[in-house]
Amino acid sequence: MAAKKDNRLAWGISLLFFGILFLIKQFHIFSPEISAIVFDYRNFPFILGIIFLLTHTNKNIGLILFLVGILFRLSDIIHYTRNISDYIWPVLLIIAGVFMIFSRKIGK
Repeated sequence: MAAKKDNRLAWGISLLFFGILFLIKQFHIFSPEISAIVFDYRNFPFILGIIFLLTHTNKNIGLILFLVGILFRLSDIIHYTRNISDYIWPVLLIIAGVFMIFSRKIGK
């Protein structure tokens, strides 16, 4: 019984979310640039995956949808992270410094 209720919750939230999203589209609240990003079909499996991961006890369907969404966006991810190697060492140094500062305070 709990799995059936859990399944209904995930699908219900998904339908509610997309219904509100498409109603917002009909009211032309978003600019055309933002609307093109929000209503791109490649985002839908990603959004559904997040909803299912957060609400469903069986995380398999959420993980599969999330991965499909990432695969749809893989070319964009590669484009945005092309120069990430320029930032890895500074970010790692900052993280190490923050870790050392806060771990020292916790130890005392």
